[in-house]
Amino acid sequence: MTRQRKRRTTAAPPPVPWPTSTTASSLGDFIRRQRELANISLRKMAEQSGISAAVLREIEGGLRHPSRTIVQSLATALRLSAETLYLQAGVLDPQGIGEAPAVREIQRDPHLTERQRDILVEVYAAFRSNNRQRRD
Repeated sequence: MTRQRKRRTTAAPPPVPWPTSTTASSLGDFIRRQRELANISLRKMAEQSGISAAVLREIEGGLRHPSRTIVQSLATALRLSAETLYLQAGVLDPQGIGEAPAVREIQRDPHLTERQRDILVEVYAAFRSNNRQRRD
């Protein structure tokens, strides 16, 4: 009699709803420009993000729509917030992201750890949400 292993499954996040095909190329252009401004080679970006160079080329060329996980990995490697990339992709409405400049600055601070950045962003979002509820 053999034992069967039970596999643990976790639900994958839903795919990002990309509005149009032109969005992929504009997001890819934006990612490439940010990578070049940061003076990061494609190979180094692949190492830092954990995404293959071939996939990065396809994203930068507008041939591939990245998943949420890939967008988050790219944002981290570029030291940007994922919200910045989502705004560029047209997934988020810029009017609905009042905190984007503050979040972007938190993400860029080289003196903070990734965990500290995440906590600051969460606290900031909680404060804004609480203040919004008080006004309403």
